[in-house]
Amino acid sequence: MSAPTVTRLVEADWRAFAALRLRALDDTLGTEDRQYREELAFTASQWRRRLRAHTQFALLDGEDLVGLIGAQRQTVETVYLYSLWLEPQVRGRGLGHDLVSAAVDWACTQGARVVTLRVESGNAAARGIYRRLGFDVVAGEPATDDAAHESAPREITMSRSLG
Repeated sequence: MSAPTVTRLVEADWRAFAALRLRALDDTLGTEDRQYREELAFTASQWRRRLRAHTQFALLDGEDLVGLIGAQRQTVETVYLYSLWLEPQVRGRGLGHDLVSAAVDWACTQGARVVTLRVESGNAAARGIYRRLGFDVVAGEPATDDAAHESAPREITMSRSLG
């Protein structure tokens, strides 16, 4: 069996992308979430438009897509990464690193100077991936004492300079 590989999705992949994105939303937000319900109602045209507007990378394990990350230009110099997700059965194998690396490599080819992302402050696994890839917290670092922790932000912003 070959190792999982990262592939960039194109417009013709819209059906596979839609199925993968909806699995990710169901896993992270649930089927009653507003965003899940909105995307569930997307037409083929809307899914294709999403693939034209935002770069999407998927993790291919054999013939199955098991992971996803999106990337979009924020400014001429900045790319924003979003929605890193892996199927539960492939988590813990370092594959998130592969997806993020592919998105960062793509940002470099686009001439970006900075890559940013947001991550839930309590998601230690994702934060670890981002730190190992050179991302640093730039906003929203939660405080460490218990009283301040209750008012800590749900998400933090991390960034990495490209050079």
